[in-house]
Amino acid sequence: IDGRVIPRVQAHRFLGVILDRNLKGKDHLKYLIEKGRKISNVISSLSGIVWGSHPGLLLLLYRSTFRSAVEYGCQFFVWSPSSADFVKLQRLQYRIIREQSFSIRLNLIASKFIYKAMASKFSPVYRTLEEMEIVATRKKRKIDAIKGSRLFKQYVTTRAEKRSVFRSTFPPAFWYSYEIFSLELNYVNDMKDCKDKDNKLFMKAFFFHASFQFRQNATSFYTDDSKDEDCAGAVVVSLEMNDSKSALEALCNPQGIHRNYIIYYIKKAFYEIQKQGKSVTLFWVPAHVGIPGNETADLAAKDAAINGFKPPFRVPYEDMLAESTAQAKRQSVESMKVVSAIKGTLYYENFYSQSKHTWFHDFHISREEIIHVNRIRSNHINVNESLYRVNMTESPACECGDPRQSINHLIFHCDKYSNNSIPIRNFIANKFPDSPQNLLPALNPPSPKICRLLLAFMKANELFF
Repeated sequence: IDGRVIPRVQAHRFLGVILDRNLKGKDHLKYLIEKGRKISNVISSLSGIVWGSHPGLLLLLYRSTFRSAVEYGCQFFVWSPSSADFVKLQRLQYRIIREQSFSIRLNLIASKFIYKAMASKFSPVYRTLEEMEIVATRKKRKIDAIKGSRLFKQYVTTRAEKRSVFRSTFPPAFWYSYEIFSLELNYVNDMKDCKDKDNKLFMKAFFFHASFQFRQNATSFYTDDSKDEDCAGAVVVSLEMNDSKSALEALCNPQGIHRNYIIYYIKKAFYEIQKQGKSVTLFWVPAHVGIPGNETADLAAKDAAINGFKPPFRVPYEDMLAESTAQAKRQSVESMKVVSAIKGTLYYENFYSQSKHTWFHDFHISREEIIHVNRIRSNHINVNESLYRVNMTESPACECGDPRQSINHLIFHCDKYSNNSIPIRNFIANKFPDSPQNLLPALNPPSPKICRLLLAFMKANELFF
């Protein structure tokens, strides 16, 4: 080119992704393994028992460095879960954190990317995938394409949904004038601090009192929606009363650019109403607390989801992203069920949760407390039963003669530690009378008090778990 010789190479790095001549991703995978080793060494040095960083910070480091590096560019390659290099990468992940497998995570990212590309009428990626399907006319060629391309596989499994997904040439935020885009709306949130939601008579009276001034000389509309695995329904029964706080917050946020086109349809309607000199008040009500209009709307929405009229309505692609996430979650649950049959059985049976948050994400407790409770929950503690399992001691027996030295034995049965364990035993007997001699139910999830008691017990007896 222009008199310059372009050398032929086996692999080349482009925009952070190493492309080899066969586009198999082997060179990129080896690069990720090498980078992952360095990151895992750093995180390991920060995760010591006596000294180290807070587990929440370690989780943030993992997501921002290791996982983000693996996910970047994953749409281009399909790595076999049984290949030696992919197993190395998986083990590096397990060294840092036990999370859902990379295969599930990478398929989720590819699925979300396809839906986002599908929503654009002029997406070059989606157009290329359509052309790729046309070229792969023979069955064998299509099978090879599915095996060799993660994106093409997701495209084939989701292309039928193209006719139901809303598609546009440019983002919905720029459909209308700046006045509509920046329209400021507010909603009444007087019922947010109402604590006695189980008392429906009280909630009903509280609602009528809080909304009294807004309902005077006004027409009230109650809205609701209902959704299950197969269908969804929405209804307006007849001030606007809505039990979806997230929808109201999206409408009342003038600064954010929303991807859901329905928000801008609603804003345009509000703008037209205001131009006519009329006013609309949005009022949030809690769901299923006995408010008559809202309960009627809820029943009507459930019926609409099953028997209602199906309008010519296109689904925002964000709803499809939720379906992708739900599918990945189901796959992760099934994967954990299979893995727990051979390892981590105690943790799975007593503490496994499908929540995306850690048990300590909203706790104000020390790092020491989190570390020690995590080790007890995972059964990796400095007692003979646990040490014997990994060949670090000759016997699982306790010094007192009991054949199993477990954490329950130390707290509830061992005479050597009986005096210092009295506060823990009293707490469990009071809070968990059905399991008075079992610590595990008290750790699912643990309260700040039991965390403090356990740490004090360990320090008093020099038990550095």
